[in-house]
Amino acid sequence: MRSFRSRFAPLVVAVGLALPLSVAAPREAEASVSFAVAYDEMVTDADMVAIVTPMDARSVWEDNRIVTYTHLKVEEGVAGQTSTGNEVWVKTLGGAVGKIGQLVDGEPVFVQGKSSLVFARSLRPGTFAVVARAQGQFPVLVDTGSKRKSVIRNGNCGLLLPRAQQVQSQVGPVAPQARASAPPVVTAVDALHGRALEDVTRDIVTQWKRLHK
Repeated sequence: MRSFRSRFAPLVVAVGLALPLSVAAPREAEASVSFAVAYDEMVTDADMVAIVTPMDARSVWEDNRIVTYTHLKVEEGVAGQTSTGNEVWVKTLGGAVGKIGQLVDGEPVFVQGKSSLVFARSLRPGTFAVVARAQGQFPVLVDTGSKRKSVIRNGNCGLLLPRAQQVQSQVGPVAPQARASAPPVVTAVDALHGRALEDVTRDIVTQWKRLHK
């Protein structure tokens, strides 16, 4: 059983709206509230880590809601169930079917031609879901001058609550001395935001070997 889903399932306040496309409008990602996911948990819960670029997407109705399947090209397979050059599908909540659109705050968003680093878990062969929703997708930026590539926090993450609040909400009040003696937990966003892509992928490989024995 995956540690993220069983022990540290995030609190999420996500707003999904089904609206005619003519009145649908962008929503602030801050409407989404989640607990920040630890870096180790993100790596542990992923079946695949890769740098991907979307090629196309399709939205369909499933279980009375709209979901989108995005067709991705794997630019670099970093770890797990994929290799460079493969093509995979990633399922996200929300999308548009006909004249109806549904917006779900806090979901990863794939933009045509824009690369991102993703941590994903397998739903079935060739189809994945992003771990911890938008927290598991890191857009790749390319400096126009130096051509240096880096990864950044996903703007769709919304408000991320500190890990200390998550522990307290699950086990009750935590004594100050216990909090002081507990080792600091590094979140995935803090571990990766703003770092060079080359350094990030090297670090993920090291963490993967440690956590996926």
